[in-house]
Amino acid sequence: MSGPLTSAGLRVCAEMCSTCIFRPGNLMRLRPGRVREMVDTSVRNDAAIPCHQTLGDEHAVCRGFFDRYGGATILCRLGHVYGIVEVTP
Repeated sequence: MSGPLTSAGLRVCAEMCSTCIFRPGNLMRLRPGRVREMVDTSVRNDAAIPCHQTLGDEHAVCRGFFDRYGGATILCRLGHVYGIVEVTP
């Protein structure tokens, strides 16, 4: 298991996965306010939300998070500098 920032660039999902927490409808059945907590924590820590479908593999940044908050964290901004490696979960 490895983190999303590699020598090749920042691993980001090529598209939102089928149950992305940023899709309408609460497909992951999270409690109210949980996504906001995750976003706030990630932004505060200059990190990113990983795609849950990549957690057992090499982590990749959630596409929904990257598209909405990619400019708000150092980790994602480093991806813009070092390159983005799009992966399919």
